[in-house]
Amino acid sequence: MRIFIAALTLPLVCSVLVACSSSSKNTVKPPTEGYVTRGNGSFKLQPYKEVTLENGLKVYFIHDATLPRVSLTMMIKTGSMQEGSGKPGLNALTSYLLEQGTQTRDALKLADEFGQLGSSLDISPSADATTVYADSLTTGSQALLDLFSDVTMNPAFKDAEIARIRSQMLAGLQKKVDNPSSFADEKMDHFVFGNHPYGRDTNGTTEGLKGISKQDVIKHYLTFFRPNNSMLAVVGNYDAAYENRVQEVFGKWTKRTIPEVKVEAPPVSDSLQVKLIVKKGLQQTQIRIGQVGINRADQDYLRLRLANETVGGSFASRLNQKVRDDLGLTYSIYSFFDVRKERGSYDIVTFTKNETAGKTLDEALKVLNDFVNTGATEAEVSAGRNQLIGQFPRAIETADRLAYNLLALDFYGIPVDYLTDFNKNVGAIKPKDANAAFKKAVNPAKFKVLVYGDEKIIPQFEKYKPVIERMK
Repeated sequence: MRIFIAALTLPLVCSVLVACSSSSKNTVKPPTEGYVTRGNGSFKLQPYKEVTLENGLKVYFIHDATLPRVSLTMMIKTGSMQEGSGKPGLNALTSYLLEQGTQTRDALKLADEFGQLGSSLDISPSADATTVYADSLTTGSQALLDLFSDVTMNPAFKDAEIARIRSQMLAGLQKKVDNPSSFADEKMDHFVFGNHPYGRDTNGTTEGLKGISKQDVIKHYLTFFRPNNSMLAVVGNYDAAYENRVQEVFGKWTKRTIPEVKVEAPPVSDSLQVKLIVKKGLQQTQIRIGQVGINRADQDYLRLRLANETVGGSFASRLNQKVRDDLGLTYSIYSFFDVRKERGSYDIVTFTKNETAGKTLDEALKVLNDFVNTGATEAEVSAGRNQLIGQFPRAIETADRLAYNLLALDFYGIPVDYLTDFNKNVGAIKPKDANAAFKKAVNPAKFKVLVYGDEKIIPQFEKYKPVIERMK
């Protein structure tokens, strides 16, 4: 399961990346102490404030009077990377259980109180981190803080709820088999990453989930769901008293030493490897092409994003032009760098009719080989620059999006000038630099290819000497 952080994919800005003018009346006195504005000239981020509590929790405050609301986003620096190879699904199970009851509220009471605020919890566990989000109108901000802190700091982990959530997760894993695209994604992740945590579903495995005990959940929570392993973003129309209350409430959270968890390295690929998974009756063939790529902190990150715009990152890309438009082999083909805390993957994703599966793979590999050998032209790089710069304002259009970017950049160890200097840095990338970075990071001769389709596709791939796995 992949995680796409706003700071990475650059998900709108009101005008010039400053707070939009408010059409609603500001009902609270905005706090000002400690707030800074980053950027220069006409390009400025909305003012924000950073506070680190004594227990290690870092809090970002972004005051925004645009709407009468407040949101809370917590990012806990734990994911499936920290659950250990013997307990796949432990982090996701622990995360989902947060909203299933606290020491003073059962699941129904929590749901009812959030409902009365017109709110709900959004909990998103991933391989690298886990996020918890909720919002409410400003009039309910105190109640929101009470509920949100109770959920994150005082979970109950009751036996009945553990059994119920585990059952739901097991059913979800089973349903994935019925979705060819999701199934192919999961199998491709394992093909590329092997036993590394990035190679398995965030929700774990059937065997792993069945083997997780209540004690495992409690231990995982007490070990990793700690203030000194978390960050919090507070956004909205609040006053200085609310800032103080947030710090007072979360300052009671007990910190612990966070252990380092070592994981198995992804398998090394030294040749093109093709794996066919065949199942009788499938009407289309899913094709995944990829290899281990870069981590988010890689110095070539922006160069590679720019280069990939030409290969498969935009509608005008070479892959889309050749495989979709010229040859009519698919409705969709695209590529991307799935960057993470550790090295993620470089992926090409498409699907086609069973009868054209082999040709689709052939043509996609030709495009990648040609690009590595010749690189993008000045015109293509210019178009890619315009695309990235044109899309960028959407990354911080709202205060919530800015907050999430600040959390994500902090998590990956990326300075905030990634945002303030984005246009300048992208504009300065030369074609030769983008091409060199891509050639260094991507080697078509070492791609792993996973093909999921009907048995009739097998003869089309004989030249690749594929490994074949048959499903019932």
